Amino acid sequence: MSKINVLQPNVFNKIAAGEVVERPASIVKELVENSIDAGATKVEVQIYDGGISKIIVSDNGSGIEPEDLELAFLPHATSKIKNFNDLMDIHTLGFRGEALASIASVSEVETITKTVNSNGQSIKLSGGKVVAKGEKGSPQGTYFCVENLFFNTPARQKFLKKPQKEESEITTLITRLILANPNVAIKYSADDKQIFSSTGKGIEDAIFAIYGSQTMQNIIPIDVSNDKYSIKGYIGKTTYFKSNRTYQTVIINGRWISDSVISAALTQSYEAYMMKHCFPFCVIYLTIPNEEVDVNVHPSKLEVRFQDSRKIFGFVYKAITETLYSDLTKKTVDETTIEETHEDKEQVVSSNLQDASDRKTETNGASIDFFIDNAINGISSSNGVHSSEGSVLSEIIIEKLQAEHPAHEFNSQNNQQDEMQEAEQQIIAPKPIQTQLISDDIKDKNAFLSTQIVGRLFNTFIIVEINDDVYFIDQHAAHERLLYDKYVNQVKQKAITCQPLLLPYTIDVNHTEAQFILDNLELLQQLGFDIEPFGSLTFKISAIPSILPDLNVTNFFNNFLSNINSIVQLKSVDLILDNLAQTACKHAVKGGDDLDKEEIIKLISDFADGSVTMQCPHGRPFVVKFTRKDLDKWFKRTV
Repeated sequence: MSKINVLQPNVFNKIAAGEVVERPASIVKELVENSIDAGATKVEVQIYDGGISKIIVSDNGSGIEPEDLELAFLPHATSKIKNFNDLMDIHTLGFRGEALASIASVSEVETITKTVNSNGQSIKLSGGKVVAKGEKGSPQGTYFCVENLFFNTPARQKFLKKPQKEESEITTLITRLILANPNVAIKYSADDKQIFSSTGKGIEDAIFAIYGSQTMQNIIPIDVSNDKYSIKGYIGKTTYFKSNRTYQTVIINGRWISDSVISAALTQSYEAYMMKHCFPFCVIYLTIPNEEVDVNVHPSKLEVRFQDSRKIFGFVYKAITETLYSDLTKKTVDETTIEETHEDKEQVVSSNLQDASDRKTETNGASIDFFIDNAINGISSSNGVHSSEGSVLSEIIIEKLQAEHPAHEFNSQNNQQDEMQEAEQQIIAPKPIQTQLISDDIKDKNAFLSTQIVGRLFNTFIIVEINDDVYFIDQHAAHERLLYDKYVNQVKQKAITCQPLLLPYTIDVNHTEAQFILDNLELLQQLGFDIEPFGSLTFKISAIPSILPDLNVTNFFNNFLSNINSIVQLKSVDLILDNLAQTACKHAVKGGDDLDKEEIIKLISDFADGSVTMQCPHGRPFVVKFTRKDLDKWFKRTV
């Protein structure tokens, strides 16, 4: 008996829909891209209930010819390619001919369209079947209304997210479409509330529509080209960074893409200026010959494949590096000329610009090859490509800038750690002839308390004698550990109280970050944050955890938002471990503090049962043990 079944259209259309129509945002993407391919200069998007109940996309494009209207909803029907060779030279955003058939097969669709030389036409479909069609008055362009998504595939419908989350996905998509198409006016509303309205008047207006005036004040233009490639747009200044990659937009040949090679080139270009957990801002437009980039490698066309990734990496890296260097040089030239006398100004400017011109073209070929290899092979950290050789180009840049402007301080990433981290990295555990770090050696609390406190050394180390052993205890690190464990237990037991702020603190975010905060609002409230929405893209914090009285709210939320792309579910303790460690460090007794006997006994008794990890939160040991044998050997009493 035959086991091979030839699937009917109503089945394979739904299978295809599963690849193209993942969620409401997928429908919006396909319809808006169709509008842009049709030459529209104005596009309006309206969604209801996160796009689950209704999506409307209307445009002023060329429209669909009457004889093509029903054909447009057939599988693999497209006006954008005719043969296999066309796949190698794609100039449109859509081309597969799957979108409309897939959308119609899992929803109810009404389309009204008019071309310049025809009357308006209307067609209605339900589950992929035509239920009505005919003439209908309409301005030139096309109107799509998609309702009741997945009404005939309930198994798919139940996997949709809550309307608020689906709306967030669409909002993120619209930001990309606006930035990718700065010459198209795009208006977007959700549940009759306007979210975005771009003017279609160019890149600057598109960036302003999405990010506002503050971002515009912190970005610089980039415009570099050679005989094959070009890059235009805006990149962040060397002082302007974000806590995640959601502020990075890369457009290749008019299409928003996500690509590790471009991302690595961008990150590496900023390595000399970036601190940990920071990401540069960019809205860049790359033009690459169509035959050198394959856009047909992802169902949603979000990824591309380059014919020569090394060349692309090298071009982007050099273009951004030179733009940043030119901007820094211009700034320092301006600063220097202000201090010079009028007679020397012209000479100083001329000399510095000539030096910049000479230096900006110097590169280290081997290092660029190294970065390219690592980017292509995927050897990267969350903050870019790093290795012993990975900072060579950054160091070269720093040396150039420092030589030219010795009064200005330029730091590499490795030198931008905070003071606490630097101090901890430099600490070396003492290494007498024979030592043993205590992990679980202290078993009997009573025995430990019956010891003889021999004394203190340098007002920092407590010396305790137990039988034939002597212990050196770092009073600061020991107390730090105890406080840290206490704080962690409070978090785990959800015993945290709020500390009201004298003045509420507000944070401004983008739509993706706003949704991330809303998704984790309950978790933040359990931690002791009184936080609530304060407008569409602003949150108000009225109280912070009482166990973190000195919390830097800005730094905390920057670190919190850096988890936005993590697939691991956030836990309350993990979110504030670093803050707890800093608080414990700040409130613990310090080295040099003069403790009396009662205070020493109290400190020792708190960890004497051996249940406490014998390291401070930063990993330093706070107890070192020497035996009587160790001492006898030091003084040659025994061999």
